[in-house]
Amino acid sequence: MKKPFWKKQNNDGSEDDKKSGGFAERIAEFFSAEPQKEKILRREDFAGAGDAYYATVSARYKIAQRVFSLLLVLFVLISIFANIRDITYGNFFYFVRDFGNAVDIESTNYETLSYDVYQNQSFSLYRGGLAAVSPSNVSVYTATGRRTLKSRSDYVVPYAVCSDKYLLVYDMSGTSFALYNSFSKVYTENLENAITDAAISDSGVFAVVSSSAEYKSVISVYNKNIKLTGKYSKDMYAVDVAIDEDGERMAVLYYGVGDGRGSSTVRVYDISQRKDDGREPDEDRVLAENVLPYEFPLACSFMEKGRLSVMTDSSATVLDDLYNVYEEIRYNGEISAVRADKNGAAIALKTGALNDVNKIIAFDVNGDLLYNDIVRESANQIEVCGKYVFIKSDTGALRVDSANGEEEKYECQSGRLLVYDEETAIVCAESKAVYIKFNG
Repeated sequence: MKKPFWKKQNNDGSEDDKKSGGFAERIAEFFSAEPQKEKILRREDFAGAGDAYYATVSARYKIAQRVFSLLLVLFVLISIFANIRDITYGNFFYFVRDFGNAVDIESTNYETLSYDVYQNQSFSLYRGGLAAVSPSNVSVYTATGRRTLKSRSDYVVPYAVCSDKYLLVYDMSGTSFALYNSFSKVYTENLENAITDAAISDSGVFAVVSSSAEYKSVISVYNKNIKLTGKYSKDMYAVDVAIDEDGERMAVLYYGVGDGRGSSTVRVYDISQRKDDGREPDEDRVLAENVLPYEFPLACSFMEKGRLSVMTDSSATVLDDLYNVYEEIRYNGEISAVRADKNGAAIALKTGALNDVNKIIAFDVNGDLLYNDIVRESANQIEVCGKYVFIKSDTGALRVDSANGEEEKYECQSGRLLVYDEETAIVCAESKAVYIKFNG
């Protein structure tokens, strides 16, 4: 019978595992279970009836280990070559610096978070922590209160918007804006005219709204590499702007006046990076346009499943992924609070004489109607998270369960309400933030 290639016959007729085969034969032997099995059986402490079966199993596990090790090495090499341009000293330094922030996100042992006292601060959630922006400073804190960034700034009316990647800070009465990560400023720019709004997506794509001598609104769009990719100019006021999480579509809620009556217009643009065909990146990239006559625009935001929420002073509307009406509720009355973001959309309509009774209309993350009922509480702010509606009142923070209408309230200081998840909220005052843990 022909001997296996890995066995070499000595001059005396005995077999030896050492072989003089080529490279291919050595590789084949390395991934073959039979040589490994024979080595195991030759051990002095591995003898006896039935041990051949266990030697076979052990050899197969050994070969499987070698195969998985080789696959791991190949995966690492392919990943390195595929992302070679992003492997820089700066990115590696950022990874090391940011690792501690990721650990802090998992910590829940907090009650308060203290920061420097400034007037007219703007607060926003940023990567599981908090961004506090004042006219003279920009600070970023982790969930445990550790400050990772303190940067000098020069704003009059600062405002912050965040994504999973960047913190975007702009001056609502000035012309400057800046982009930050969790420990440094990465970009800054001054525009020619005052900034009125901005939006940023988790992809890193962001947009800044200003104006010009010819147009009432000019929207500058930047890609994830912080390069200007286009400007969208219209002779209407851009009240709100939103970008989907992939950074491919942008919704703009405009307000215009015609025939003596105002109206809202929502436009959806394709801002994805595709090959230029020589045309200007404006009208040819409009995916949809909806006109809402005699309504004043308030807010808009992309939701799950490609849907879009549009809030005005007369209606709350959810458009589907083809931008047809999916849900719509019309109303009349004084608005106490409104909110539209990727977690959902909600509005509070004052029905009590002293703002102590409000009708709440809320949509969940998918654009389905979540809540439509009366809450006997003042409403200064409103948020949606999961199945809950959160309300900041004059005296505390209220969580309403949309499934059964149950309310849970905590007395707390005045300030900005931010919602981490269905069980955790934070109220930011001038000098400190207080965490609120609702019942599960």
